[in-house]
Amino acid sequence: MDMGRRSLIPACATAIAAIALSILLAGDLAAAKPKKHRQFSFGERTLRSGIRGKDVRVLQKYLTKLSIATPVDGAFGKLTRKNVKRLERGRGWPVDGRVSKKDARRIRALLTRPSGVFFAFGLTRPTVTLTGARQGATAVEVVDSRGAAVAAISVSFAGAESQAVAWSGMTSAGGYALDDSYTFRLGGTNTAGALISGGQVQPFAFRQHAFPLPGPHGYGGASLRFGAPRGGRSHQGQDLSAGCGERILAAEGGTLRVNNFQASGAGYYVVIHGGVTGTEYVYMHMQTASPLAPGQVVSTGQQIGKVGNTGSSSGCHLHFEHWTYPGWYLGGYPYDPIYELKAWDVYS
Repeated sequence: MDMGRRSLIPACATAIAAIALSILLAGDLAAAKPKKHRQFSFGERTLRSGIRGKDVRVLQKYLTKLSIATPVDGAFGKLTRKNVKRLERGRGWPVDGRVSKKDARRIRALLTRPSGVFFAFGLTRPTVTLTGARQGATAVEVVDSRGAAVAAISVSFAGAESQAVAWSGMTSAGGYALDDSYTFRLGGTNTAGALISGGQVQPFAFRQHAFPLPGPHGYGGASLRFGAPRGGRSHQGQDLSAGCGERILAAEGGTLRVNNFQASGAGYYVVIHGGVTGTEYVYMHMQTASPLAPGQVVSTGQQIGKVGNTGSSSGCHLHFEHWTYPGWYLGGYPYDPIYELKAWDVYS
């Protein structure tokens, strides 16, 4: 009996030791497991030096999108603080190197869809207001959606004053900028201590063409397309159905070259030589003669007439032609404009 008890003691001791070891190991594993830290959404808290998290990563991505290249590591370090200050100075916000909830809303606003659409050779130009603190100079850069500066406008200040600075749409390399979203920012030396204080402070769209019919319209079927048979000849344009009297806009600004009437064909029509591309645009069957005179400069998106049914026409519509350089019966040739029209129609 005593021998049996003695044989049980080592076994029990071994089992107890194993259980204790398991408890200790479990405790060590629990202690080794990292604690989960709360993740904040961008704008949920004020961001400042020393803070880490998902919202800091979002801020760093946004700064980079706003053309202030910032490493995305989730840590609000010296470089992130420096770049936040750069953004604040460029936008005329209070400069403290922190991003409050209000600042987060303003940063998001800078990244929203373009505010306003401007056209090459257009009636209006994107304009930003600069406020200088003293005599000196600065430069306004126009930045595309990829963060590349396409143009730079030098500005001089006689003292503490404000100036409106407009962009013509021309790039530093010459020629008009491509269709894209653009933003104004301060760049280069800023001896005037200037800030962007108003005007077009949000991204804006810049386009080389406007769709010619701002009202309801349709493209119709194959018989209205370029190349459709027309009694021994081919249709040289695209017919766009629209209500009688609807406005017709210049697809591209330039110089109005022809304003005429043809009873057996085009009715009231105009031809405009594009100031951006050098190609020509023909608008036929207008309701009445265009009020514009040959030689007159026309802006992109400017009204040039109204939809009608004059000449050889059945129903109110715009017959639209696009001719290559040098132009309409000047050595150029017409081509199918439907793909261009549908592209312009998207943003008009």
